[in-house]
Amino acid sequence: MAHLHKKYRSLIIGIVGIILLTLGACKSGKDEGDSQNTFRYNVTDGIGTLDPAQAGQVATIWAGTQLYNGLVEVDAAANVVPAIASSWTVDSTGLVWTFTLRPDVYFHENDAFGDVGTRKVVAADVKYSFERIMNAKTKSTGLWVFRERILGASEYHKRSTEGGTGEIEGIKVLNDSMVSITLVKPFAPFLSILTMPYCWIVPREAVEKYGDDFFKNPVGTGPFMFSEWRPDIKLVLKKNPRYFKKDAAGGQLPYLDGVAISFMRDSKTEFMEFEKGSLDMVTNIDPAYAPSVLTTEGNLQGKYKQYNLLKASALSIEYYGILLNQSLEGAKNSPLANNKQLRQALNYAVNREQLVRYILRGKGIAAKHGVLPPTMPGFNEDVKGYSYDPQKARQLLAQAGYPNGKGLPKLKLQLGNSQTTGQVAEAIQQQWKEIGVSVELTQVDFPQHLDMVRNSKLMMWRTNWSGDYPDPENFLALFYSANHSPGGPNTTRIHNTRLDSLYTAALNPLLSPVQRYGLYNEMERIILDEAPWIFLYYNAIQRLIQPSVKGLTVDGSDRLVLETVRKEPGQ
Repeated sequence: MAHLHKKYRSLIIGIVGIILLTLGACKSGKDEGDSQNTFRYNVTDGIGTLDPAQAGQVATIWAGTQLYNGLVEVDAAANVVPAIASSWTVDSTGLVWTFTLRPDVYFHENDAFGDVGTRKVVAADVKYSFERIMNAKTKSTGLWVFRERILGASEYHKRSTEGGTGEIEGIKVLNDSMVSITLVKPFAPFLSILTMPYCWIVPREAVEKYGDDFFKNPVGTGPFMFSEWRPDIKLVLKKNPRYFKKDAAGGQLPYLDGVAISFMRDSKTEFMEFEKGSLDMVTNIDPAYAPSVLTTEGNLQGKYKQYNLLKASALSIEYYGILLNQSLEGAKNSPLANNKQLRQALNYAVNREQLVRYILRGKGIAAKHGVLPPTMPGFNEDVKGYSYDPQKARQLLAQAGYPNGKGLPKLKLQLGNSQTTGQVAEAIQQQWKEIGVSVELTQVDFPQHLDMVRNSKLMMWRTNWSGDYPDPENFLALFYSANHSPGGPNTTRIHNTRLDSLYTAALNPLLSPVQRYGLYNEMERIILDEAPWIFLYYNAIQRLIQPSVKGLTVDGSDRLVLETVRKEPGQ
């Protein structure tokens, strides 16, 4: 028995040793992710991929922004500025764009590069990255970015679906530091398109080494490198010591040692962790806490004044769309489709300021101008939209043939299942009732709702539009007749020849920004008069941060830029 006891004792000691080693390894990973100089935030919906080819969700884009760079990027004022490309030109036809790359951009160190560990980014990487997006095998959600724009991209994609090879005709490597891209037709916002996550640059070696697992073994050029990812628990990134950017004084960026992203699903738990100091930032204040945290104007109150609140108007607008084409299912019996005065009356009857103050608690800006949000280049305060004017609404209602709503059938408005969306709609339902307009509200699951919108099955519906890139074209494209749904974003099916001609003219890249913006502003005035939308509010971004966090900013693009963030201990 004594001999057996010794044997088992040795076994137990061995097991304990293994456990301690394992705990030590876990602890070291935890320390890396939770050090004092690590920026910590939470993502309630989780992250499914770190591959730019599938970077379509905000959480993925925020993490990817730390890992990757594109040829160009957006600054705080929504201007396109250099990144991996130091400069660019466009020829007199507006078709051929030529980019010159920086000489000092290196990929993150990774086993994919063998003994050398890393290498410099060259023009061939740009060509590879863009062709990878267009390759059917990649199954990228970003096909639309290049398919109809770069010469030969559509044909390349078609060949790849059939197992073919080759290259995209319009992308040429001129030398290691220069690449040219030829478009099918002039497209002024092309630079803005290139700021999108789908256009981040990746190395062929890493994609080929990890294959289908590249999504969880990311290799880029960004300020932080991949360290650890435990799904549903934590994603940890560490500082990239070879990052090519410097601060204004010539100091190396980033300042932080790392970034730790947790995946707590419950927003109440997330907020409690923020209060405990375990998180450096929260972006969604749980509705249960909002009345205590924010005033009706959206400012911090009480004990929450110890934190800092960053706010900005998002490149996003909330609205109720109205189907205008009476040959389609949703508009066949709609009194709204062919009655501009009725649509205008509904716009004047909405008290947007009241919605923003009492329901959104400042997380929105009343849409009293046009289609473009205040932080979008080209926004013009002189474009006047709809103010709250119930008297004018009643006058227009009478002109529309429905004095005080008499004879007007009950309108139908469909929404997704969001609680806030429902609260806003109920408030507007009451406001419309005050001028004699009766509205029936229906809420359905959002995927079903979106499908019905795109297939023209609704009279009137709630949705929003968030800019994919910081150019007015991305918003005004919703009113170009050739972009009609279900294949395009023109879900109201508005068809106006003047709008079409203005939209086409503004695509000329040889026009100055002022000239282009003037064309878009003229489009906005026509849209406001036609009223295919009930304008509600421009979304607002809120970020609540710890007082120790310095250098974090917020802008309309809702970027999460951490390369210039510092943390001051002891605060």
